[in-house]
Amino acid sequence: MDINEGTTTEDLWTPYKELAAVVESYLTNESSGAPYAVHTFESVLRRHKQTFLSLLKNPAKNPASREEIKRGITEGVNLPSVGRTVLSKELVDEAIIISDMYNANEFACLELLHTAQRQSSRRPGLARGLLAVFLYYDGRRALVQALKELIMARDGVSWSINAREEVVLYVSRYVDQLVSDGLLGGALDALRRCELDAELDLLRRNRALPPRKYHVKLVSTIQSTRKLLAGVVFAASAQRGLERDILLRLLSEQMMSPSKGPTGALDDISLALQMALLYALDLSVLHRREDGEELAKKLPLIQDPDLISVLLDQLSPPSQPNQMQEDNKSSAGLRALCQLSLGLALAALKRAPVSLLRRTEPKTELLDQDEMLVDAAIDGGVFEYLDEAILSSDLVASEEYYQRRIHSLITDFIVLMHSKLMEMRVKAEEAARAAQMYMSEGLIAPGANTRSRLEALLRCVERLYARDPLQLRRDYWLACDASAHNYRAGSRSATLYKFVRLSGEVVVAALLPAYLRALAALAVPKHTWALLARRDALSAHHLLTALALYHRNLRADPAPFSDHLHSSSLGASAIVTPAARPGRLLVRQEEVEAMIAALKLIAAVAHEDDAARVSICENLQWDAVNCMFGLICCHVPLQLKAELCLTLAALGGSAGTAGRVWAALEAAQLVSVAKDKRALNVELQEVECRAEEYPLSRAFLTLLDALCAAAPLPRTLGAGARPPGLDPYVEHALNRLALPAPHRPYSKPQEKWQILSISFRLFARWLEQYEPAASDFPPPDREPDVNPPPGFRLLIQLHTKSELLRLVLTTLDEAHELMDRETAPEHEYVQQTLISSLSIVERALALERALNAAAAEAGRGVLVVGLSKLILAPEGPDNTDRLVTCCRVLQHGAALPEAAARAVALLCRALQSPACARHLLASVLHRHELSVQLRHGFVECLEAEEWAAGEAQAGGAEHARAAKEGVVLLLLQLLPAAPHGLAHFLLGYNLHDDISKSVLQEAGSAGAPRTCFHSVLDILDAYIAPTGDTHKEASTLVESCYRLLYWICARPATSPPALRLLRARDYFLARHAKATVNLESATPATISSRSWALRACACEAGAAGAGRHHAALQALLAALTHSPQRNAQVWEWCVIRRSLESLPVTVEAVPEPRWELFHAHQLRQAIADCDLPTGLGGKRISVSRMNALLTGELASMRASTQRELVVLEIQKVLDYVTEVNKQRNLAATLSHYYDSWRQLTEILFCVAPQDLLNVESRKNLILNILQDLLNKIPPAEVLPQIGNLASGTVLLFLVNLRHCYILQKRESSLKSAEFETSFFGPSSQIMQTKSLTLKFILHKILSWILVSGVSTQKIRVNLYGALLNFLNIVNLKHSPADPEEETNTTYVSRLDSSRVKPSREESNLKSMAIEVINSFGDSLCAIVCNDCIGGGHDVCRMVALSCLDSLVEINPGTDWMTTLTNQGYLRSLIDSLTHDDEGLKEALEPNPKSLRVLYVYESKLALLIKIAGTRPGAETLLAQGALASLANMRALDCHPDIHTGYANHQDTEFVPSVANRFRDILVPALALCDALLSTLGADNHSCVLHVTHFLLSHLECVDMVLRAAHPLSPPGLLVELEALTSVIARSAGRELLGAVADTALQHSAAAVQRVQHLALALLPRFQQPPSAAPDADADATIYYKIVWNLLMFARKTLAGADAGAEDARRAGRSSLVLLQVLLRRAHAHAKLLDTVHHQLPKVHSMTLSDMKKLLGEEVSAASPVEARASVVHTLRTRARARRQELQCCEQAAHAALHLLWAHARLLLRAAVPVTHDHRAITRSAAIRSAVGDEPTELRKELLSVFNEHFVEELLDTAKNQPAVQRGFLEVLVKDIKAMIQFSPV
Repeated sequence: MDINEGTTTEDLWTPYKELAAVVESYLTNESSGAPYAVHTFESVLRRHKQTFLSLLKNPAKNPASREEIKRGITEGVNLPSVGRTVLSKELVDEAIIISDMYNANEFACLELLHTAQRQSSRRPGLARGLLAVFLYYDGRRALVQALKELIMARDGVSWSINAREEVVLYVSRYVDQLVSDGLLGGALDALRRCELDAELDLLRRNRALPPRKYHVKLVSTIQSTRKLLAGVVFAASAQRGLERDILLRLLSEQMMSPSKGPTGALDDISLALQMALLYALDLSVLHRREDGEELAKKLPLIQDPDLISVLLDQLSPPSQPNQMQEDNKSSAGLRALCQLSLGLALAALKRAPVSLLRRTEPKTELLDQDEMLVDAAIDGGVFEYLDEAILSSDLVASEEYYQRRIHSLITDFIVLMHSKLMEMRVKAEEAARAAQMYMSEGLIAPGANTRSRLEALLRCVERLYARDPLQLRRDYWLACDASAHNYRAGSRSATLYKFVRLSGEVVVAALLPAYLRALAALAVPKHTWALLARRDALSAHHLLTALALYHRNLRADPAPFSDHLHSSSLGASAIVTPAARPGRLLVRQEEVEAMIAALKLIAAVAHEDDAARVSICENLQWDAVNCMFGLICCHVPLQLKAELCLTLAALGGSAGTAGRVWAALEAAQLVSVAKDKRALNVELQEVECRAEEYPLSRAFLTLLDALCAAAPLPRTLGAGARPPGLDPYVEHALNRLALPAPHRPYSKPQEKWQILSISFRLFARWLEQYEPAASDFPPPDREPDVNPPPGFRLLIQLHTKSELLRLVLTTLDEAHELMDRETAPEHEYVQQTLISSLSIVERALALERALNAAAAEAGRGVLVVGLSKLILAPEGPDNTDRLVTCCRVLQHGAALPEAAARAVALLCRALQSPACARHLLASVLHRHELSVQLRHGFVECLEAEEWAAGEAQAGGAEHARAAKEGVVLLLLQLLPAAPHGLAHFLLGYNLHDDISKSVLQEAGSAGAPRTCFHSVLDILDAYIAPTGDTHKEASTLVESCYRLLYWICARPATSPPALRLLRARDYFLARHAKATVNLESATPATISSRSWALRACACEAGAAGAGRHHAALQALLAALTHSPQRNAQVWEWCVIRRSLESLPVTVEAVPEPRWELFHAHQLRQAIADCDLPTGLGGKRISVSRMNALLTGELASMRASTQRELVVLEIQKVLDYVTEVNKQRNLAATLSHYYDSWRQLTEILFCVAPQDLLNVESRKNLILNILQDLLNKIPPAEVLPQIGNLASGTVLLFLVNLRHCYILQKRESSLKSAEFETSFFGPSSQIMQTKSLTLKFILHKILSWILVSGVSTQKIRVNLYGALLNFLNIVNLKHSPADPEEETNTTYVSRLDSSRVKPSREESNLKSMAIEVINSFGDSLCAIVCNDCIGGGHDVCRMVALSCLDSLVEINPGTDWMTTLTNQGYLRSLIDSLTHDDEGLKEALEPNPKSLRVLYVYESKLALLIKIAGTRPGAETLLAQGALASLANMRALDCHPDIHTGYANHQDTEFVPSVANRFRDILVPALALCDALLSTLGADNHSCVLHVTHFLLSHLECVDMVLRAAHPLSPPGLLVELEALTSVIARSAGRELLGAVADTALQHSAAAVQRVQHLALALLPRFQQPPSAAPDADADATIYYKIVWNLLMFARKTLAGADAGAEDARRAGRSSLVLLQVLLRRAHAHAKLLDTVHHQLPKVHSMTLSDMKKLLGEEVSAASPVEARASVVHTLRTRARARRQELQCCEQAAHAALHLLWAHARLLLRAAVPVTHDHRAITRSAAIRSAVGDEPTELRKELLSVFNEHFVEELLDTAKNQPAVQRGFLEVLVKDIKAMIQFSPV
């Protein structure tokens, strides 16, 4: 709520709830971190001041308003919450009814109904009117709660709150003003008006009572309001006292009509008001606090000089006895209590400093009335009243300041009125002696049934400190504690200790039970036992010796009671009067009570002090344990037996004493398997059942429970006398106590639930301690030698149809039904029974799989049916199964948090089976009302207030948190199930259709119910809400909620509806992305929560990008990439950078302690054996397994001297293991967090469009994040998981950076050097700004490569990939989509295109890269080269080869080549080609095992080709035998058959076809030959011979390609042909036959001739292109390259010795046809290129339809901006392709012209010898004889073709060429024309 705007809805609920929220938010925030300013808080309180003063008074009815809303049915009415609206008649009628009921304004009631309509989703099942009534009472409760919190925040004497000082000062002034204006009187008036019966009667008369479930809540709300009203008065009194008028009014009202509970004690309302009276009459602050004098000055008793005299007039004893008797009838108890309080206040004031007395100036005679008041109080029975009316209920123990006040009252009486205490003791002793005298005479003393005053005081002490969570009893023992001495409180503590010590020294027998009970309540560790250990009149020795003596006397006289009065078993009636005491050994009632009190004291000391417990058990003189069991077997009263069992339970409550108690219990033979009437069995059947009370049975169950909880069960108990084990005790507890319990009669109904609760708690403990084993199953043919553990018998019965299972399940149903009703006396035990029954079922389900395995191993599987099946039986209420009952328990999450937690755990266990989950969903959906109810039960469990649960029961907050976590974990467990599942139902998805089409809306919108999804989102919103805690840590609940949110967003079925709802909630994920935490100090849960939140944001980013949700992506980007500072750049210190900055990337290893007793190596081995996988990729050491292993070792020890040391060492080991697990958990959490951050960051950069994150911002953000990341990661110390992920992130960021570079360069018209300056900054700052960042990035990457080991192959791969992308930025290649650049290519540049040419002016960026690389020296080179040829992962070798390729390309002049050659890396690389031959042949199989060797081969060849680009490198390759290795590879001979469907072999999804795989082998080898020829030239004889040897070594492959190729061949074959003809054409520069004849290849002359003939035969085949339309030929460029290669080969052939051969002449004849075809194609390509150039400038003005015509269907869903960018990209790519086609076509035309010139020169000038050489004459004659008539025909063809138009078109193809090239063409044309004109033929 924004409190600056005030309340928008003026109904009777919303303003009060908002007020309570605001008050709580201010008063619960410490220091200066409150969410709002203080002045705003002041404005809110000022606005509600009148509301407080007219407390619970509604705005009055208004006839005008009533008429107006009636007219709203037809005319409409303006409402603040909804605006102008027409009202329905039903709505108006309901508003008028509510107005009449509560005398409230009609418009307020109308707004209340509208609010109820909106809140209907939170309380399903209530009609609008009933919900409005419910909200009305809830609003009143919220108003009073806010008032009480304000009064409690007031500065006072009892407490202070942790709020801001200015807030406390303002609240104190505000409350003081309210109190002075009559607030407390208004509160008392409101309390008188707000009577429960009257309100319920009003609702009954108006038929407004809600259903039973909400009826209980409504009654609770009304009662809570009344309690809060009383609490307002109490808080005001406790802090500042009460003014005279209110004090006297309160005193008068409480004396007249105090309200009481069902037991006769005060109810919580009257108790609060009477405690307010006690605080108003309290001055104990004077000695309670150091600043007590200053604080006391604020109290009315000090400030009002006449108040004490007025109170004395009111409280003084009446002078007339009749008046006293009249007063005693109504108000004697309260009067006595006030008299005592005022008397003690006067006594404290008398002892106050003189300065305070001088200030108040009270009359001396008034202060002297203190003893008179105390005497009157004692005579008035103040302690009896305190005991019976106040301390007899549990209300005092549940309220801290009630208990503190009564504690101060009693201690002040002991200290300040010690003389009165002594008088009470003297009177009590005199009365006891008189009673003893009467008893000795056989008479009954007068007043024998009344207690003395001292007994009443001791009874108050007993009851007050019996439940003492504040440990106030320690004040009585401060004198014993040397460290707690205080000068001011020294005498006080001494007096209190004297009360404890002296009261029992010479106490009379009649006071002994009361004193012992009081001492038991005051028992504390150490000091109480020290008091009892002394051999005084009353000591432990005295008590235990008397008990042993009593036992011996009973054994000596087996019938100490009269036979005619009692049965043999005695029981509770074994008490006789003194007159009926025939023998000296008979037991009196007083003696029984004394023994019970003594046992209580012993039990209390044993509970508090372990040393005392051991001393009592180990003392052989006392023999206390055996003595007590002996007494249980004797004829003593039943209550004494029960107390003996409880005492034994306390004595056996530790591991050191439990064994002794077990042994004594077995020796006493209290229980037996046989059905004989002995011991406990006869007591149960003949005594307890008759009396309908079962104290002994309850006590014995408590004893068993305590013994089983203290130590492991004794498996060998009873060995020798019977089969060892606990079977007799299991039999007794199960078959004699638990199973018959529901059918027995009970005088007190709660006793049934007491027995069931203890029994079920014991059963749950037995099951918890049991692990199934095959040895536990009895042999089929004989009785077992050893009885199995108790858990076995219980587990077997729970997994079969047994009475125990029926009892547990029916008890579960019955207990749940009772919890729906109003509070009853047995409510506490019903709740405990419910919790235990749920625990039993949950544990049994957890052990089901282990039990089945053990049963199968033992061959007794038929015994087990399975609880998971039995629990699904429809035997519960309304024919539902028990899982539905467990779901119903969740509705009580606030009232029964522990039961809800257990129910959720049971559901998680049961629903692990998909069948159970489907069954439960079907059961729930079968009835709509049930489904709504159960789903809302889960919601209520998630939304239960933890503080309210904490107030409901001890530890309630933790249990409520556990229940919430359980519900979230249950949803996580069920979510992966296929739709439609229970999780989808609970989350609100529509199960009647595809859940991905569901519509999730806010609760209440269009009738949408409130679901668990809404609750989870509210929990997360509350976590990030602004509070005073700036370092708010996440709980495991928040972590689980974030994890659930992520999985909902990550699953395709649930993601779309969920993401729509999250966007509708103010972009939920974007808001949570901004809520950063300090990761350095955060807990693992907080880091994990943040991690899951980032993952959910990554899902949102991916979905928004894919679905083009522009606004959602913009909100997420704004949250993550914008800086919180206004003046900062977008990328500066944004959330995405801050999320990484504080992340720890290293975790310190836990140092191993020095082991004193265990062998270190063996212990490490044991820890390794207990190191188990977690299922999430990690390992954790099982602490329980480690503990069991070490405990077993401890049990096997015989020597006891070092046993304690071994126990300490075991604890040390467990602590060490726990710390190791913590560090592992932290490391896994950090890795998970970084992975989430990486996912989010990478997805953002992948999906963010340029209009949301432009290239400039993207570039700067990437550079900054890269710098942060590399600076954050210490390569040598980082966690391996984070190192793997971080290296991948660096790789992806550099890919994005290169993409930004390409995009911005594509849009730029600058040249490369200028663009580099604009992209990375001006050259003057190149080393200071961005380039410095780039230098840092490169340096860090290379450093990381150096320190990363060989074992971290993944990191190496990522780093090499990052380095490769960085080098590609430095040495960026042209892209087809780059802007066009006019480039002139010549014949020479065509040949040398693959060579590396150093630019004239190296860029600054490249210089920087070279400098950094060179700074690492040979170490970097050695690592990269080792990875290239090493035995690492193939991917690592590939990227290392690629990096080496780029490094060589960037700076060929470095020493890399020298290192490669001198250190043998290059030779090893070349030799590895031969080793790869077999793998390559396997890769060419139809179904290869792997293609890795093929990809590595390609990378190797790519590097060799790059090395061949320089002359030294090419020469080195030849010298190292690169071509020889390729010639020896047999894989190149495995060319697939071209004629068997070569073109129809398609690539599969992952594996290329065989043809493509072979092409990937052949083409790189030919490219290497091509590179060598280009670098060394065709004149290099050695190179040509090596290439020729390579071709001839694979002649079959060459022959197959040359024979089969034609223009219509498959594209793949044409690629092979182009590469092959290029090598053949370049290697044909010499007279091959002559060269071959002089070399080792002379035997291959025929093969060379064959290759030549095949190549020349191709040219006529390629005279015509494959398609008539040039724009339809996708492979036109390949065709032109092939034609060019063939023309060049034919030209060289014509210049050689075989110029007159038929093949050469046929090729020459084809040149003219090709020339004409190529000119036509060049003209067509030029037109197409002009068209593209014409379209490019008009892109900015194109419409979307025009762009669609250009792009086709690609732009169907694109935006105009994206479409325009796609059009530009397409046109640029098309222009580049057209330009390349035109250039290749022109080059081929020029080659055809050259060949035509050579052919014409050969034929037309053959008869004209150019020299007088004889060989030339002979050659010309041979040519003339061979050509025949060809010259004549050629002349005619040339004459017809070479006209002016043709010549002009031919020369136009060289218009963009250099002048030399154009001049060369003109010379050729001129020579051809001359030959045509002057030819002799």
